[in-house]
Amino acid sequence: MKNITSFITVALVGHLSFFQSVSANTAEQDTESLAQKLKELERKVELLSTKTVTAQTLSQKQDKNWQIISYGSIAYSNTPVFRNIQDTDAENKGTVDLERVVLELKYQPSDKWQIETEIEFEHGGTGTALEYDGFEEFGEFETEIEAGGEVLVEKIEFKYTHNDNVSVKFGHIAVPVGLGTDFHKPDQYLTTQRHWSEATLIPQTWHETGVNLLANWKNFHLQSLITTGLNSEYFRTYNWIASGHQQRFETNNANDLALTIRLDYGDIKKESGIGFSYYSSNTSGNRHNDNNVSADGHVSIWGLHGVWRSNDVIVKAQYLLGNLEDSELITQANKTTAGLQPGNFALIGSEAHAGFIEAGFHVNDLLNITNPTTLFVAYSFANPVKEAESSTPTDRFDTSEIAFGINYTPVKNIVIKSQFAIQQYAVEAIDDTSSFGISVGYQFSI
Repeated sequence: MKNITSFITVALVGHLSFFQSVSANTAEQDTESLAQKLKELERKVELLSTKTVTAQTLSQKQDKNWQIISYGSIAYSNTPVFRNIQDTDAENKGTVDLERVVLELKYQPSDKWQIETEIEFEHGGTGTALEYDGFEEFGEFETEIEAGGEVLVEKIEFKYTHNDNVSVKFGHIAVPVGLGTDFHKPDQYLTTQRHWSEATLIPQTWHETGVNLLANWKNFHLQSLITTGLNSEYFRTYNWIASGHQQRFETNNANDLALTIRLDYGDIKKESGIGFSYYSSNTSGNRHNDNNVSADGHVSIWGLHGVWRSNDVIVKAQYLLGNLEDSELITQANKTTAGLQPGNFALIGSEAHAGFIEAGFHVNDLLNITNPTTLFVAYSFANPVKEAESSTPTDRFDTSEIAFGINYTPVKNIVIKSQFAIQQYAVEAIDDTSSFGISVGYQFSI
């Protein structure tokens, strides 16, 4: 009996030890399994949290009804300067210009309406600007006051979108002649400064007060505008009608209005499209002293433009052809208008033209460069006195230029540019000149 009891005791102890071992292994396995499940649960919670934050961010972006945009540029240039109209031996001078700082605000109070304002600070200051005008008869200093100083309100635009095909803009809006109103930010043109050829004929980033009706059909985009016109009192030999832009005074004369039509195929702003523009307006009615000219002074401008991009290549081009009726009467009136001090040389062209073509090639893959780098070549020309109404046109302002350069983006939203250019003149007595420029610009939106 004692032996049996001992055997049962040993057996029970053995089984108990076995079950304790099995139980310990099972508990260890259960602990590992639980730990894995906890890690998986933590991963799912983290993923869910990330998705929630992303959804909240997207929701905030969708709910955001405002946007702030800013851009600006500083430029150094070493360019040929002529002392006056008789000078045929240019002297290169270096200048530094805080060209502009622009602040643009967009606000969308509803799905249909949008308000946009744009303020530009030019040349680093405000107030009265003193400029030397070497292209008057013997050169003269001119005092300019632009809208109370060089702070310009370039845009106060109200936009109503009826549907995807029809919308309307009104207020102080852009005049879409040429490519200047589409590509005026530092990263939107390849040259170190905006195209001088365009500025030789028309106001750059041209803006007037009026209304613009926009219509889209398939890949066609039509704009039709009625805006304030120009003032022929400020037409000049060397920049045709460009200085007739009414920005010197607190109010603009609106006796003569302008019609602008533009038709594009493709998407110009996304760098793939072609189009044309037409501008038509009388200008004598907007003179402050309109008794000097009885004629209309009608201006018409035709423009062709196009943009093409393919992988690493970008090409932009435009051509402007303008006509001014009664140019001789306007020339005579501007010579005798008191207070303008236009000098004795004030011949205004009855016909003018200008154009450019620029091509850029992204060399990142070719040179194994990480930061965006573009080499470019640009050809520009302008002649504000292509034809004269009743006299032989002067070749003095018939100029062309070829430029080579590079655009380098060290970080997003900043571009550094440099270029070397050669200028050629139609006047044989003037030798070719050269210039060099460097600029840095920025652009961002929040």
